[in-house]
Amino acid sequence: MPRYNRITRALPAFIAALFTVVPTASAWHDEGHYYAAVAAVKSMPEDVPAFFREGFAAVGHGSIDPDVFKNPGLAQLNHCEAPEHYLDVEMLRGRELPPLRYDYIKLCDELDIDPTKAGTLPYSISEWTQRLTMAFAEHRANPDNPHIRAKCLVFAGILSHYAADLHMPLHTSIHWDGRAVEDQPYVRTGIHNKIDALPTKVPYNELFVEPLPTALSSPDVFTFTIDELAKSHAQVERVYELEPMLPEWSDLTPLTGEVLDFTIQRQRNAAAFVADLFLSAWRNSAEVQAPNWLDRKVFDETFDPAVVPSQPGQ
Repeated sequence: MPRYNRITRALPAFIAALFTVVPTASAWHDEGHYYAAVAAVKSMPEDVPAFFREGFAAVGHGSIDPDVFKNPGLAQLNHCEAPEHYLDVEMLRGRELPPLRYDYIKLCDELDIDPTKAGTLPYSISEWTQRLTMAFAEHRANPDNPHIRAKCLVFAGILSHYAADLHMPLHTSIHWDGRAVEDQPYVRTGIHNKIDALPTKVPYNELFVEPLPTALSSPDVFTFTIDELAKSHAQVERVYELEPMLPEWSDLTPLTGEVLDFTIQRQRNAAAFVADLFLSAWRNSAEVQAPNWLDRKVFDETFDPAVVPSQPGQ
């Protein structure tokens, strides 16, 4: 499994101490998430079911939901949800990420860092991809079931959000809203919101005037995700190079030059990765079977509330 060659191996303790509050900023505003989800669905090859290829509006709708979940009025949900959107890779001190969430939590304990501060983004991506894989497997067995089709679209929307978050470079770094500098107080500069807002200043058709590259699939979605994470993290320096050129998040003046080029690159890379995950989920679903006790038809087609449902094998 690839290591983060760009991560500082000896992270000073003062940096970890700076992050006592979980960041609440989004990665991309709702337009950025919607655009990436819709473009990804529209790029699916014909072996992906027609209901999914035609369901781009539903997937786009769901792509915004994980940010909606981060509501301070829903304390338990907000606490659980916030770390799902980022991973501050410098805090891992060059250690390799294990493929399982709770093994990662053990690693954080070993490094004396709080996983809710370091973030859990690769696990939200991998786990939601596998939820979609399971839903697609059910669709293969019951292609006419409307509830399963709806579930596939909902899961895909949620997955697309986290996959797009990965392509906002500041969601991969402790420098998520300004530089963390030794012996100086951490000062937020507002760069995070400025980057988030970039897709709001570019029409969808301008971002995707050219078709996305042919989607790829992988049986190992976690390693696939870690490779993509490293690519996005490598863009953190570029983000800070662009900082003097960034418009305020509320400024809707059309983008030009290097900032426009960066925005198009990030949005297209996000959409392409979302497409790769959708295709991986579909093709991997051919090797997955629902549990033998599961018979959706009992409830979805023949359920009679006056009769005890039949059991497997009857």
